[in-house]
Amino acid sequence: MRVLCMALLVAIGTVSCSSKPAAITISQPLVMGPEVLSAGIIADAPVMNDEQAPAATTRVYNDRDVPLTIHYRYFWYDQQGLAIPYSPRTQSIAIPAHSSSELLSSSGSVNARQVRIYISL
Repeated sequence: MRVLCMALLVAIGTVSCSSKPAAITISQPLVMGPEVLSAGIIADAPVMNDEQAPAATTRVYNDRDVPLTIHYRYFWYDQQGLAIPYSPRTQSIAIPAHSSSELLSSSGSVNARQVRIYISL
């Protein structure tokens, strides 16, 4: 048992002391609360442009017979996946029934390489 514990500690120490830090990736660029999906809102993942001041757009669809108001906020990250300080308030938009709208945000930083959007009701 003692040998097993020592081997485990050595393995953990070797992995945690590697010289190359783990890269942080943005694996889920679109985050929606469950209430959004049940309300009939469908959204595409954000698409970034490649200009000097990065911006992103997200197409959002309303499948319901009534207009719905959603709230959204973009989060920006650099090449390493580190958050770029960006503090806009949460924005709102009313999406007409059986229609779509485009959500737009600019990062304000030339270092922005990745984006994530959070949508809620």
